[in-house]
Amino acid sequence: MMRRPAIICASLLPTLAIVACWRGRDVAVEIPFTAVIDGAPFSCSTAGGGFSPFDLRFYVHGITLVDDNDNAIPVRLTDDGVWQSRGVALLDFENGSDNCLDGTAGTHTALLGRVVAGRYKALQFVLGVPFDRNHSDAATADAPLNLGRMHWGWQGGYKFFRFEGAGTSSAFRFHLGSTGCEGTIGNVTGCNRPNRAIIRLDSFEPGRNSVQIDLGALLPQTGATETAPAKTVSCMSEKDDPNCGGPFAALGIDVASGKPSGTQKLFKVVAMNGGRT
Repeated sequence: MMRRPAIICASLLPTLAIVACWRGRDVAVEIPFTAVIDGAPFSCSTAGGGFSPFDLRFYVHGITLVDDNDNAIPVRLTDDGVWQSRGVALLDFENGSDNCLDGTAGTHTALLGRVVAGRYKALQFVLGVPFDRNHSDAATADAPLNLGRMHWGWQGGYKFFRFEGAGTSSAFRFHLGSTGCEGTIGNVTGCNRPNRAIIRLDSFEPGRNSVQIDLGALLPQTGATETAPAKTVSCMSEKDDPNCGGPFAALGIDVASGKPSGTQKLFKVVAMNGGRT
């Protein structure tokens, strides 16, 4: 029986030299993400399954790796002043070109950090921004919380997940964020529906696996390319919005309470290029 690889004798970042180490040593780790639509890679210039994406960005925090004893070991994200800061990271697949002109030029599709060396069998993270940082002013916040396009002024917080695009006959927009919030920006006292998804991915092994985002799980069951007449199908995370049922179920969130419920279908574990399952 093949044993899982241990993060014990090398950094996972290819630019770093291999160094001797032992269990318990603090080592670098990279967690790559990919995104697909109907099996085709996310692209601002080409359509996947007849659907052309305009935007894909989302925040994560609370990243941990689960060891053989079911201990959740924190991944300490590397602060880079652009994409990762104080435990919050922005993953960004759009590049500001072609269909994604509402975005930015840079992309960030992998989490970089450090973790205690060991054998790991699962990955966990929270999709969203933690409450104590969610209600700051994007105009004055540090990166990656400084993007106006990722902030909801009317909710006093951030869009945790932003996915937009269009098919041949309709457009689709999904913005996930806390709703039912009380107070104003910088002084929000609480939100009735937090809408943070807790994602656990079993059989994830650093250096061997990546996280795949199956964006088709968010689209209407009939397919955004089949809706007529031409219109925009959107979900802005409100509990009474009939368009939110499918995306929320795909994320494992109860649309009424905004709390985790059920099994998410959006994120999957896949083998890295050249890796083994």
